[in-house]
Amino acid sequence: MKRVGLIDNLQDLPDFLANRYETASAADCMAATGGNTGNVAFVHAARKVLGHPLRRVVWGERPATVRTEVDHLVICCANQLGSHADLGEWADHLEALGLPVTLLGLGAQSDTLDRFPALPAGTLRFLDVVRHHRGDADSNLAVRGDYTRDLLAALGHTARPIGCPSLQIAPGRDLGSAILRGQAQRGEIERVAVAAGNPWHGPSAWLEALLVDVVEQYAGDYVVQHPQEMLAFAFGEVEALTPETVARFLAVYGPRFDLDGLLAWYRRHAVVHVDAASWLRALRRCDLALGPRYHGVALAVQAGRPGCVLTIDGRTEELCIGTGLKQISAHTLKGQGLTAPDLVALAQWTPEDAERFDTVRHRKAQDLADFLRANGLQPADHLLRNAGEL
Repeated sequence: MKRVGLIDNLQDLPDFLANRYETASAADCMAATGGNTGNVAFVHAARKVLGHPLRRVVWGERPATVRTEVDHLVICCANQLGSHADLGEWADHLEALGLPVTLLGLGAQSDTLDRFPALPAGTLRFLDVVRHHRGDADSNLAVRGDYTRDLLAALGHTARPIGCPSLQIAPGRDLGSAILRGQAQRGEIERVAVAAGNPWHGPSAWLEALLVDVVEQYAGDYVVQHPQEMLAFAFGEVEALTPETVARFLAVYGPRFDLDGLLAWYRRHAVVHVDAASWLRALRRCDLALGPRYHGVALAVQAGRPGCVLTIDGRTEELCIGTGLKQISAHTLKGQGLTAPDLVALAQWTPEDAERFDTVRHRKAQDLADFLRANGLQPADHLLRNAGEL
């Protein structure tokens, strides 16, 4: 069987969990998870959908060593297409490795879906190198949605919109229907997982005060993924908080807190996950998940719980459209005077939400299986069952 090398944006997580996590700082956790703990979700998913022995490859490894152990490279991608990321170094490493390559889950970073971001020269070169190493496939770019596909088409590249691989973590074709049945059986929503946002993101920062209310009224976990300052609050790292950070957080979370009060609130409610499997298990304690973090909500859905993303930009909107996940635009909620119960009621699933999710998920499983085969890769039996082929 073809030997596949998997490139991700994580550190060696098994080593991190075994030897460092229990005493790790917020900075350590950000470094281990590539700057956002949500990254562990799609890397976990990539390992589940590929039916090959996988050898983790790190950028900068000796090309001769990699070529003796690997026949094909798969890169786990995120929202790397935008002015914020120059992939020139990736292009250099990929050229040096000289192996066929396939990209999974590539997305564009944009505030809206009505205009394309400008890409740095290094990223444009990286895309050219990827195309040069695509083998016989018409495309080796699996992207998050139509918006990213259209951006790449405008640049002369062919891509396949297969959503995020994390859509396929759970087994079975009727996950949405099962979620709807479970929601009805459990009845009243008692516990909510909140995928916390980002106090530095101006247009959506107002949400955090409302999300605090949800946590307090629904015995919730406040799951923080990024930025590092939120993890520092969760870990009680007072020495890591600059005056600017303290001022910003107190302004965002509102007059109910002073610094000591906000630190105490984080200590009681904030949760950090750096391992996808334990994250999924923890989410099964909840009845519902909501918030502006796509992967924090998407993992809850894969754990069999209804979830709703409060979309804050083009990136999160494209992910929800591309995966059929329930979404509500945070922009449309602002100024409505919503209470925590109002938001929880809006986030619960309807039969239409479940049907749309199952329809999209089944189609994307088929698309992903076809895409992998076209690139000379074997889909895992897990993915083939989701696609209805087994």
